[in-house]
Amino acid sequence: MLPQASLDWISWFFSRALAYFLADPVKIYLIPGIVLLILFSIEAATQKDWRDRYLSRNFWNDTFYFFFYYSGVYQFLIWAWIYKSLSHVFSQYLPALQLNIVSNLSPTMQIVALIFVFDFFHYWDHRLRHMIPWLWAFHSIHHAQTKMTMMTTFRMHLVDETVFRILMFIPFQILGFSPLLTAWLWVDLIGTWVTGAQHSNLTWSYGPLGRFFVSPHFHRIHHSNDTRLANLNFGGLFSFWDDLFRTAERKAPCPTEHGLAGNPIPETLIGHLVYPFVLIGRGLRERADHQESAPVMLPVSSQGPPSTSRS
Repeated sequence: MLPQASLDWISWFFSRALAYFLADPVKIYLIPGIVLLILFSIEAATQKDWRDRYLSRNFWNDTFYFFFYYSGVYQFLIWAWIYKSLSHVFSQYLPALQLNIVSNLSPTMQIVALIFVFDFFHYWDHRLRHMIPWLWAFHSIHHAQTKMTMMTTFRMHLVDETVFRILMFIPFQILGFSPLLTAWLWVDLIGTWVTGAQHSNLTWSYGPLGRFFVSPHFHRIHHSNDTRLANLNFGGLFSFWDDLFRTAERKAPCPTEHGLAGNPIPETLIGHLVYPFVLIGRGLRERADHQESAPVMLPVSSQGPPSTSRS
């Protein structure tokens, strides 16, 4: 017989999985589907290369990521366990950090706070993923896409997605947002449209609104295969974070080529999964080789004082 604690965990796990599988399909599938249909129709009507992008392996790989993260498979196998563990840690060992700062606000003000707090932390999380080598190794999979479509939004390596969710979990636990806010469909609609359009092949800048929201033009600069441009424009929903923290690039034209210089990552799901570990291993090996080849420098104190004798 299994101990009661194990039975409780198993019961919780399957109840969470069932709840997700039976969740509102409007939010999970219908809204992204509508956004995809609108963007696809616009691109098909205005661009000649839409077949090359939407019938490519690249598009279907990105579609796989969408279903993996939003069909319940990822939640069932990975995230449910991590969420349960993180919630336990906060409730048992870090209750003082659960400040519930916004829990007493009205639902409308909670939504406003939720959007701004999420996007602020998203900006810094995104920037760190470009600055820290091992985080970049996993985030590079998102940037490997050479044929941009809305579905590129969901191209995230398993480790990259999980680290992102963990880092987002922490401030939300501290601030105390109500989980009922996830039922606000119009927030999901706006977020899905903005992020989906960002990754499309459109060149819209949103005019004056582009100073506030991240436009397709603004974000496509970030997906340029020019390394300098790819390390700018980190904003997720709002572009003013980049202006505030001096990482905005608004004058560059929309890039005609996307992805990584030299396209080093195979356009296969296995290649996506393995490449970051290969890159990290290569970096560790090069560092070890460099340390072995570097001359040994003794501390000054162990070499003794310089000689003062005269011959």
